[in-house]
Amino acid sequence: MARPRESAHIRLWRGKHYLVYTDFTGGKPKEVRKSCAALMAFDAVARAELVKRYMLQEKMDTVEVVKRGGRLAYDYGLVASLDEFLTDTKERAAVRIENPVARNGISPKTAELLEKSITMFKDWLNSKGWADLQTGQLDGNMLAKFFDYLATAKTKLGNKSVRRRASTVNQYRRTIRTALRWINRARPPRFPDFEGFAHAFKMTRSDAEPPRAFTPKQLKDFLKLALEREDPERKVVVVRFKPRGEKERFEQLATAYAATPVSRLFLLLALTGVRVGEALALKWDDVDLERGRLTVRAQKTGKTRILPLMGAPEGDVSPGLVALLRRWRLEAGAREYVLPHDDLPRPSFPKSGWHMVAKELKGPRIGPQALRQNFTSYAASIGIPAAVAAMWQGHAADVAEKHYRAQVLDRNPGKTIEEAMGLVIPQVDSSACARDQNT
Repeated sequence: MARPRESAHIRLWRGKHYLVYTDFTGGKPKEVRKSCAALMAFDAVARAELVKRYMLQEKMDTVEVVKRGGRLAYDYGLVASLDEFLTDTKERAAVRIENPVARNGISPKTAELLEKSITMFKDWLNSKGWADLQTGQLDGNMLAKFFDYLATAKTKLGNKSVRRRASTVNQYRRTIRTALRWINRARPPRFPDFEGFAHAFKMTRSDAEPPRAFTPKQLKDFLKLALEREDPERKVVVVRFKPRGEKERFEQLATAYAATPVSRLFLLLALTGVRVGEALALKWDDVDLERGRLTVRAQKTGKTRILPLMGAPEGDVSPGLVALLRRWRLEAGAREYVLPHDDLPRPSFPKSGWHMVAKELKGPRIGPQALRQNFTSYAASIGIPAAVAAMWQGHAADVAEKHYRAQVLDRNPGKTIEEAMGLVIPQVDSSACARDQNT
């Protein structure tokens, strides 16, 4: 922990007396040491008077700094400084929303991630009794303890209680480092030794899971379960205990459903390989139904790309999805977004519904990121180069080869990705579009 600043005092060093005081005139408080002999203080009485005079000068300088609306370096409240960062984060996110073309500010997703990390850090400080900690008192050991807490404390993953992976803790390291760097850019700097945090911010080794390619049966089973859960006539068994402890079982309609259907989101992700945020943000203005093309506006990279669902020289992706999009377009009416969202302002990820479907399936868990890997793998299985699939998905070719492409050991015959995956749209068209939630 940084040493608290002391008032003016006398220090004996190598047999000589020195006056040590803090000079505020340069904006950044600086500890100064002067020889008492040079200040004509040769005895104890003169040195005591010297200390009183400089202590009074320190107080006057402090009042002057506050008058000018400034604060003393390292005396800022850490939590208050973190709140300032969060306020700035929200303002930068609003700038991106107001004018995304200018590419200023940050994405709402990034702002949400930063807020989550900082809020957790503030809660941890409060739990340790450090809510009033000043910026000058924060040190690398404290930060290391916080990251150790993240690594050992349990968190929720769906209905499971799990511990965070190294990659997740590293993500917290990056976000906390970003916040503290922003705070330290103030003038004067608020941390006496920012380099002392380097050890706490050192990333731990993260063993990434190998990319996955799901079998056609696993993909079809996920879609089938999602469609069954969205059936308005679906019934569930309810167990109720009577006052005497008797158990009562009965069936009732499962009327609850997600504003954005899991089945439709799944088909978009599986058959296009886009990011989940890109699928949710897809608008009808970005869909060319005549030529079978999607204009994908990447939130992560800020780049716009074209994804040809059919007619590409390298091979067709999913002509059946184009036919399904035509039907969805008729059902959408005046809705701006491709995916339904009921009364919400825009489509949102159906987290609970997706986890429930994934939980019922046996085998590897199917998630949005895994479906991106699955798309690259199936594209390669029908002869589409990984570099082309990477261009369609919006990342580098080496990323596709190293982190996305997996060996497809079980696939259906066919020339398109949808045929290879077994997600032939005409077979599921009637059930996938059974109800429209926004007409």
